Amino acid sequence: MNQKDTNAIESMCAAGMSLEALYKIFKQFDKGDIKTVYDNYAKTKEDYVTEDITIKTNCS
Repeated sequence: MNQKDTNAIESMCAAGMSLEALYKIFKQFDKGDIKTVYDNYAKTKEDYVTEDITIKTNCS
């Protein structure tokens, strides 16, 4: 799989495409390669906030 193919898969991940849908669309590629790209994309888009956030406003 070349960089152009990887970019196409990442673009579809960004659009919210599920892994199963990617398997159906990219039948010519190995499922392991698709899953690797999918997982790598998901790791870069994780929310890094691990604690609760409280926002307080003063309306006086």
